[in-house]
Amino acid sequence: MQIQDGCLERVENTDIIDGVFVIPDRVQEIPDWAFQKCRSPRKIVFSAKVSYSAGFYWPFARCRQLERIEVDERNPVFCAEDGILFDRDKTNLFCCPVKWSGSRCRIPDTVTLIDHCAFQGCSALTEVVIPPAVRFIGDWAFDGCANLRQIQLPVGLDRLGDCAFRNCTSLSEVVIPEGVKFIGMEAFKGCGSLERISLPSTVRWMGQDAFVGCTSLGQDSRSAIEPIQAKMEEFYV
Repeated sequence: MQIQDGCLERVENTDIIDGVFVIPDRVQEIPDWAFQKCRSPRKIVFSAKVSYSAGFYWPFARCRQLERIEVDERNPVFCAEDGILFDRDKTNLFCCPVKWSGSRCRIPDTVTLIDHCAFQGCSALTEVVIPPAVRFIGDWAFDGCANLRQIQLPVGLDRLGDCAFRNCTSLSEVVIPEGVKFIGMEAFKGCGSLERISLPSTVRWMGQDAFVGCTSLGQDSRSAIEPIQAKMEEFYV
């Protein structure tokens, strides 16, 4: 592996021992290219002193065989529960491994933010229970969760990121609660089974192509979306 000024620049296949990669204590940053040449670890372990100074959700999203993440209990920054990575206080859910074995995930009540790419590509997921405290669902958070059938968005939610539920092809109904102001670009793009979407009166911004490819939407849902889309088109030209 290559570490430069606390940044994990590169991980090689030879750094993976029996499917496990242990992040050294001196690592402070994991850039999105760190696993570019080595995407095969089944488990990643955070040792006691690993910290961070930049986002690190991208590199783990590239680890297509990752089953679980573990964190040394002495680490002051991170923790893990059931193989899922959180910050120490469990207010930020950083990463659920792509090959996580569960089909139902109940997110802890303390979580307020589901980070970018947090569940991206978790094809085994069929249901996620999101606690009321969550206010932000990040970009690509559930992108490509092809078997996700049930999702209840919390009443405290303020923002849905870009591509948040893109290509969740098994979703049939989504109720976006009152209070949500921002629906990101391509948020539900490619959700071909989506038949009904309930939009709140609080929406102030809907990103481009938020519902493109939702070919099963009923007329009532389309009628709710179209006025907001028409208003947003002023910003796209």
